[in-house]
Amino acid sequence: MNSIRSSRRFGAALSLTTAILLAACAQSPLSPESGPAAGEPPSAAPSAQNIAGPADIPLRPDHPQTYTVVPGDTLWSIAGRFLSNPWQWRQIWRQNPQIRNPNRIYPGDVLQFSYDAAGKPQLTVAERQEVPLLKLEPQIRVETLTQPIPPVPRDAVESFLTRALILSEGEWKSAPYIVADDDNQVIYADRDRVYARGRDFDQPRYQVFRVKDELREPGSGRYLGTAGTYLGEAMLEKNDDPATFQLVNAVAPVRAGDRLFEIEAERELYSFEPHPVPPDTEGFIITQLNPDVTQITQYSSVIINLGAQEGLEPGHVLAIYGKSRTIDDPVRGGSVTLPGERSGLVMVYKVHDLVSYALVMQAERAIRLQDRVTTP
Repeated sequence: MNSIRSSRRFGAALSLTTAILLAACAQSPLSPESGPAAGEPPSAAPSAQNIAGPADIPLRPDHPQTYTVVPGDTLWSIAGRFLSNPWQWRQIWRQNPQIRNPNRIYPGDVLQFSYDAAGKPQLTVAERQEVPLLKLEPQIRVETLTQPIPPVPRDAVESFLTRALILSEGEWKSAPYIVADDDNQVIYADRDRVYARGRDFDQPRYQVFRVKDELREPGSGRYLGTAGTYLGEAMLEKNDDPATFQLVNAVAPVRAGDRLFEIEAERELYSFEPHPVPPDTEGFIITQLNPDVTQITQYSSVIINLGAQEGLEPGHVLAIYGKSRTIDDPVRGGSVTLPGERSGLVMVYKVHDLVSYALVMQAERAIRLQDRVTTP
């Protein structure tokens, strides 16, 4: 089976719309004079049970009129309280320029559901609350929670965002490498002293990776890059040839030939929102990132064979479909092909040139390697 890779290229206008979390709509909420009261649809608006509207935004029939954001919420889980399709969040979100940081949602925010003058559903932040923090000594104090609600569970993707690496074969070969330890051992662990070559080391700490698997496109076999396995960190003791390091925070044994990479500066890891890929986008799941499990389930991280060259970006949502299969017709004879049924949803959270990391947000049935991913 050959993969069909999207040829769509996104322009500058689309890039601007997805630069930061929830920065999708510049429209302000209605004032009391300009539309119906909060939570009350205009007389011509359809009911919440079957509303689709011009943009086809199906609502959950049991959606609340207001919802107070709590710690542990994610953008996806909040959207799922109001929408049948959580990735359509940006189509109902309305910024409120009167509040601090209108593009983000924080614990304590009260989200208010209403309809605009045209009968379209919308969500706004009705108010921003202070969240009390209880201290046993000496008294209770009030602090504002400044950490915005992430689009997906942080613990499901954080290690892959900071400890996952996909490079070309040439990039792996040119990276600095460990040559030996100071005690003629085969494997090295925490606090062991090791020596490395390959560059002039000028940073205090480096990450240690081992070259792992080549990533190939299903069907065509096209080379997409080589993944690396995170092993730990190395602290520079002396820059020389070879340079001297001490291993720290090792999560697996280190060996000669393992590679060293600079630790990237801390950056915003969650500046994206759910939104669907274009309708002509299609690819496949080519591997999963957690080597300790065999099944792909909700919150599993997978790699798909679509990347920046196809216009993918963090926040893009794709539907997963199982493989079609051909069976013998027991009555008429001959064969018949059964279509692959939808099995779940994934959201992209890290993009490389030819591949992307995606998190399984919904698992409706068994999900397998080489399942198709396409527009939801």
